[in-house]
Amino acid sequence: MDNYREMYANPFPSLEEEWEDYGNGDPYVLRHDGRYYLYVSTKDHRTGIKAWVSDNLIDWTYAGMVTEDPVSTGAYAPEVNYWNGWFYLYTSPAGQGHYVFRSESPTGPFERITDNVGMSIDGSVFIDDDGSWLFTHAGSSGIVGVPMNGPADFGVGVTLPGVYLGHWTEGSMIIKRGGTYFLTYTGNHVFSKGYRIHYAIAHDSPLGPYTAPSNNPLVISTTDDFYGLGHSSTVMGPDLDSYYLVYHNLIGRSQEGPPVRRMNIDRLVFNGDKMEVLGPTNYAHPVPKGPDFAGRLNEGAPDSSVWEQVASSDKTMIVSKVSTEQIYTAEYNLTPFTASVDMLFAYEDELHYGFVALDPQHNLVSIGRVEAGHRSSLATSELPEDMDWTKLHTIRVERGEEQLRIYVDGLLKLDESAEASGFGPGKIGYQYAQGEPGLSYTAFSNVASGSSDFETVKPLPGSIEAVHYLSGENRGFSVREPSTTSQWRRSDGTTITLAEDGSYAATLSHKGDWLRYAVNVSETGKYALDLTVRAAEQPSSIQVQVDDRKAGTYTVDSRHFSEGESWAKIRAGTLELEQGLHTITVQLNSGQLEWKTMDVERIDDQPFKHERLLEQAGAEDVHGTWLETGDGYIGAQDGDVKMYGGSHLWTDYRIRTTVTLGDDPAGQAGVLFRVSHESEFRDQVSDSLMGYFLAVSATKLELYKHQYDSELLHSVKTSFPAGEPVRLQIEAIGDSIRVYVQDESEPVMIFRDAASFLQGRVGIRSVHAEQIKLGDIDVESVKTK
Repeated sequence: MDNYREMYANPFPSLEEEWEDYGNGDPYVLRHDGRYYLYVSTKDHRTGIKAWVSDNLIDWTYAGMVTEDPVSTGAYAPEVNYWNGWFYLYTSPAGQGHYVFRSESPTGPFERITDNVGMSIDGSVFIDDDGSWLFTHAGSSGIVGVPMNGPADFGVGVTLPGVYLGHWTEGSMIIKRGGTYFLTYTGNHVFSKGYRIHYAIAHDSPLGPYTAPSNNPLVISTTDDFYGLGHSSTVMGPDLDSYYLVYHNLIGRSQEGPPVRRMNIDRLVFNGDKMEVLGPTNYAHPVPKGPDFAGRLNEGAPDSSVWEQVASSDKTMIVSKVSTEQIYTAEYNLTPFTASVDMLFAYEDELHYGFVALDPQHNLVSIGRVEAGHRSSLATSELPEDMDWTKLHTIRVERGEEQLRIYVDGLLKLDESAEASGFGPGKIGYQYAQGEPGLSYTAFSNVASGSSDFETVKPLPGSIEAVHYLSGENRGFSVREPSTTSQWRRSDGTTITLAEDGSYAATLSHKGDWLRYAVNVSETGKYALDLTVRAAEQPSSIQVQVDDRKAGTYTVDSRHFSEGESWAKIRAGTLELEQGLHTITVQLNSGQLEWKTMDVERIDDQPFKHERLLEQAGAEDVHGTWLETGDGYIGAQDGDVKMYGGSHLWTDYRIRTTVTLGDDPAGQAGVLFRVSHESEFRDQVSDSLMGYFLAVSATKLELYKHQYDSELLHSVKTSFPAGEPVRLQIEAIGDSIRVYVQDESEPVMIFRDAASFLQGRVGIRSVHAEQIKLGDIDVESVKTK
């Protein structure tokens, strides 16, 4: 793990000249010409928009006010986009509608080019591969999409289907990757602990329809030292392949009352249609990796230690002194002017190389190769008619395992993946004959099409995608019989297939096959090992190694789900981990293991037994008004009230309590269990928690699953006698939930959750209930494995 020596930690410390007593809310990061520019919301009643600049996403230098237009007073969520030589800034000052500003520099000065164009708050711009523009912003029923006819010409908005969090929804941004549109957005009140980030995907259009994958919320934390995470932007990393999520958290209180905001940056990874945040982290983690080669050609004569000029009588050719590997991404930033320019890649010598050619006179981009000095073109694409070639443009060559794609200013213009095998490793550079272009930041990294996700360190606690094992045979993987039908990472020979949800799964088929991952453990302790596996008719056995030392052997048994569910989350067992950087290896001992993710969660598996647990509840555990009687609690009839006890690290346990119904009960009241990420605020989603709720009403027992929304899992009819306490027992063991009434030997409810919450606190809840009294809770641990 010596490759990960430099570290950083969230949240970021105060930035130079940040808004005093306010911090860095709604951070937006623009990547342009190999540098990063940060813009944040302006404190209320202050005028101007501030910016910072960085080369690595970690070290930020104040760049000054980018505008001091009086309209920018209290500027919310400024976002800057570069297009065809101009930087366009969008903001909604004090939430009173949007304005568009323009500048020739990312640090301004920006001049306002529109009056108020309305449209609520949190505007964001997405430009699709066909050059069409879309503006998204917050709306009363979710995110609104507004087609645009240019940087400052807005059409009629429509609410995007499938992008609503049941409450105020804001902070949207779209990126496109592998043909899939990924839309991030934030919900709950901005000052609630449960402010959180979700994402949704679409395939047909940036206008949707969208679906929200099951691994939502994407980002959430409600702990006292790290909470209120939201309003994100997404930016490409310094290695030209990775993506990072930039968002803020809340801390303390400002002198004027609201919390102060701090900036955070965490790594995003992708698995097909699935996006995952490696975090959220608030402890030391490796800094973003830079490119394998980079040089700036606009800072005097080319550095002879980095570049070499190839002698020629009729053209200028400059190439890097180092070569790419087989898989790589190369980026070229240049101002062509009138010159016809070739961006070179896969360069062996002046007679053998690949090229991307820009033709400013005809607004064309083409890709081709030179073999033995013979030049041939493979494909050509038209560029927008209004392309200004006196301005800086960006060309990217993405040479993945089976991909060869060309991007112009972020737009995919040529996909010649069928020709990828014809272009191997080599140097990168430029060639031009007539005129002289302005050359700027030029770089390559030996990663492409998301392969950087394999090498990045996975934080623990956290989730690891099975297919994100380290690169290299006998380093990241070993399989006895290589597959010839794998659908991803084909050259490795591992068995990878596309699952029903659009993500990929890995299969270990033969004894001794293994996959290895780089991890960063936040603290020393005991952790649970949970695998999401294909429901199978036979169990499998695996060995887990930490730093190549055996940590445990586990049985993974999903037979009880084989008829009802395709995939199931199974708690295999526990392992001890030490703080710091390590590797984790999953090796097959017997059977076959087809799996999608490995979740590693901090737990406390020490035996415990607590009687009348809620008597110990502190003020921070009681939400709403409860009437305490001698033998129980009655919630306020006009509210949704909750009370919690116990530890988020508790796993398997048995709960005993009582419920007493009056003569004419109404509403619901009952028991919360396996609860985490609970939030309480005067204005937020009612089900602001993640966990289970066994609700009692006059006629039913209902089991709900809450994930900042509510899903009814199971229901049974009941008839409890009025005025008499009825004993309830809930067993939450592994993925099984059993409910017993009045000490009966057989449960009245059995439910197995294939996507189970497997640990968390306990508590009680009353939802507009009348004449329903809940007893205190007795809880004791249940030892399984």
